[in-house]
Amino acid sequence: MGLINRPTTRLTLCALVAILATLLAYGDKVNISAQSAPKRDSRYYVMQAQQAYKDKNYSSYLENLRSAFALRPNHPTLMYNLAGAYALVGQEQESLTLLTRVAEMGLVYPAEKDEDFGSIKNSLQFEKILQTFKRNATPMGQSRIAFTLHEKGLVPESVAYDPMGRMFYVGSVYRRKILAIDGSGAVKEFASERDGLWSVFGMKVDATRRLLWVCTGAHSQMSGFQKSEDGNAAILKYDLTSGKLLKTYSLPNKGSKHSLGDLVLNRRGDVFTTDSLSPAVYVIVRQKDELELFAAGEPFVSPQGLDFSADQKSLYVADYSRGLFVIDVWSRKVSPIAAVTDTALLGIDGLYRHKNSLLAIQNGTNPARVIRLILDRPGRRILKWQTVEANNDKFDEPTLGVLVKNNLYYVANSQWGSINQRGELASDDKLKEPVILKVRL
Repeated sequence: MGLINRPTTRLTLCALVAILATLLAYGDKVNISAQSAPKRDSRYYVMQAQQAYKDKNYSSYLENLRSAFALRPNHPTLMYNLAGAYALVGQEQESLTLLTRVAEMGLVYPAEKDEDFGSIKNSLQFEKILQTFKRNATPMGQSRIAFTLHEKGLVPESVAYDPMGRMFYVGSVYRRKILAIDGSGAVKEFASERDGLWSVFGMKVDATRRLLWVCTGAHSQMSGFQKSEDGNAAILKYDLTSGKLLKTYSLPNKGSKHSLGDLVLNRRGDVFTTDSLSPAVYVIVRQKDELELFAAGEPFVSPQGLDFSADQKSLYVADYSRGLFVIDVWSRKVSPIAAVTDTALLGIDGLYRHKNSLLAIQNGTNPARVIRLILDRPGRRILKWQTVEANNDKFDEPTLGVLVKNNLYYVANSQWGSINQRGELASDDKLKEPVILKVRL
């Protein structure tokens, strides 16, 4: 979900800024100052490594990164910096092996300009790695424009679709409203802050019951922000026919802040939603019609997109900082999704099941991209991954989407970076009209 505290992907040349942005922004809920206990998390070792790097103690830098990587295996930025640490201490083959793995994740890192790799820069294998990074930076995919909204400054996060009314709905983070777009492209306002809307995040249509479910939350990057509301969140239920707001399910900011970023419905009409600030999954069981806690705390740090397995016995949840998990809906047991080596599962915002695969919109990686994760029959392991779209020139932090038959419609350019932390929107000449892309699967 397009969240307020989403970490920016900052690629470092040497000193672990990107690792700290990723690991510390959503942290592991461990107090570093109290790390005298035997159990030490990855943040501890990253910070030790950072200090060792500043002191040019490269052997200590390496050992601390190895410890962090052991706790967070397959973390691409950790892997990249660990490759640099091996190069710094003269372990060239270990460096090249790790750097090859990073490149094969389909990501881009500035290895060519990174002085840490000085000892391997003249090797043929390093040149091949640079070529792979270069290929990873080229456009890939077949998405085309579904429609454009001629209103700059919306900062759209989500798109939903009503197959009965043949209507798309687009939610605005900054303008605090929902737009309805019909088949002819005509646009009208469906809801606004008059209904109590804060920023609009994930949305889903319940076509059978003629409902639109909406995640909304208050934060500093929306218009009309009131500090007293910061961290309030709610689910709103609208009648699609009349446009009337039927009910608000609130999570007030008493004691902790909340951000309900995305939601999904099962066939019974129950609603499941993720809270990325106070990590949890909530549920609205249709018969009870109340917002209730479903799962909370470990292993979640920043849960975002979610979707069901085909039989709806399992709920897949993308954690922005930790990767993919599956919840057994009956027992509520949470398990990590296993994956083939070198599958980058961090930075996933939107998540959608399509046949035997999961479609993931990643805006916390470089490049931002849409990938397909092909699952085994039980749906507990990723067998392989494929790029659906990457390096599209319309991309400016792609966020959430909606499946319409065999097509994925998704927000291409949310432009979250156009709002600063004071809630000030960039000037009109720096803004672009929001684009919804469509890709056939």
